[in-house]
Amino acid sequence: MKLKEIFLAAVLVLVCINIAESHKSCCCKPHPRRCPSGYRSVLVNRVVCKYRRRGRCPRPRPILGSLGFVIDDTGSMRDDISGVKSRISYILARNRLFRDFVVARFSDPYRRRVLRSSRSTAVRNYINAIKPSGGGDCPEYSLSAIRDAAKAARPNSMLYLFTDASAKDARLKASVAALLRRKRTRLYVVRSGRLCGSSYKGEYDYLAKRSGGGVIRLRNKKNVKYVLKYIGLASAGRVPFKLPSSVKKLRRIRPGCCKIVRKRICKRIRSHCPRVYCPRGYRRVVKRRRICKGGPRPPPRPRRLGSLGFVIDVTGSMKTEIRAVRSSISSVIAANRRFRNYVLATFSDPYKRKVVAVKRKSSALKFLRAIRPNGGGDCPEYSLSGVRDAARRALSRSVLFLFTDASAKDARLKKSVARLLKRKKIRLFVVKTGKLCGRAYKREYDYLARVSGGKVITLPSKSGVSSVMNFMKLAAAGKAKFSALPKTLKKLKKFRPRGRRCFTQILITCRR
Repeated sequence: MKLKEIFLAAVLVLVCINIAESHKSCCCKPHPRRCPSGYRSVLVNRVVCKYRRRGRCPRPRPILGSLGFVIDDTGSMRDDISGVKSRISYILARNRLFRDFVVARFSDPYRRRVLRSSRSTAVRNYINAIKPSGGGDCPEYSLSAIRDAAKAARPNSMLYLFTDASAKDARLKASVAALLRRKRTRLYVVRSGRLCGSSYKGEYDYLAKRSGGGVIRLRNKKNVKYVLKYIGLASAGRVPFKLPSSVKKLRRIRPGCCKIVRKRICKRIRSHCPRVYCPRGYRRVVKRRRICKGGPRPPPRPRRLGSLGFVIDVTGSMKTEIRAVRSSISSVIAANRRFRNYVLATFSDPYKRKVVAVKRKSSALKFLRAIRPNGGGDCPEYSLSGVRDAARRALSRSVLFLFTDASAKDARLKKSVARLLKRKKIRLFVVKTGKLCGRAYKREYDYLARVSGGKVITLPSKSGVSSVMNFMKLAAAGKAKFSALPKTLKKLKKFRPRGRRCFTQILITCRR
């Protein structure tokens, strides 16, 4: 009996070995796929589509989030909207992959109008109710609509944008791209027309590339029906979600049966260091050393200075500048590691001496909140009187910032103010906006800045004051020098504090 059992067990083992060698499934499990040295095993999703002439495809399960339509509803989009209305029932009826639908509309001015529903009747009624109207000025608020649609959609969704205009809110493209990547949402852009000509800065191509989508250009608005037919086939699982870049390529696609297959592949491991093999009789010796580049080693504590001063023109035209200083002063004081106190002064026409020297953030905010910009009209102001009184209250080795859009009515004081600044070692930095009253400006600010060791920065727009305050925050924290203040807003926006870049160098040698 024992011999018979041993014989049967041996036969079973031989059968399993033979079948395993022929790569067939058996009670003996085959070895998992091993990757060569320098590679790692990764699981990826691949969409596999097979063409079928006859028979029906198996019903796929809903594995994606939302299918979104972001539609420009201005008057020039009449043909595109008509195409969407005629094909929306076809898309809703064939959907097998998406859990619900998102529809967003936009025009100029922008109002948030977003619908998210899993009921095909509600989506169909909402799209059929769109009445194209308005337009005229070409750029529209398209990125705001994409942002709101992406917020309403589920993760792992698809958004289709239909427009013939560039984005009026192109400044949002970085934040919208981050939102799309965070929610794993792909954006496909169906563009018709010229996108307002030179006003288009490539914002749609940027978003499509960052989100993993694509852009298709329609030379004829009637070709939108081919795009909508493709969306219907893709939502039914008959073609992959990879919209071609032209209508010619789109019409060549044949529908098949698609499914998502998980496949294990070998991916190369990126390594910047070559592998060192030592010959027989030698051993590998690894040494590590830290190397820093990018300027001299920074001191442990930044150099202490006297006072940080703000001399502000409080006439009616300075509302934007005062608002920017008021909103940023808290972060500047919180980051400060160099100044002992703060000096704040105001001036207008006629001049009234109003200067305070404070140490606490609450006192500085209280002074700034009490400022009410008013008056003005006659352009020159008593700015040098404000600089003189602020310099008198400031400590030695201080830094003063003058915010103004007018020239000095008391330019005769420039030499006495220059002597005061040099005696107390105070640097004056002038933030000028506007034309400084045209011919009335005799370059008194440039003279004072040069004599005191400061600078003059000219801002083409008043909104650039916030960039100056950001630079001031870095300088007050000891991360930048005040002398590095650029003279133009363009250079200021590109400014980055120069730090030390350190890395560990690995040296591998062979020794006996």
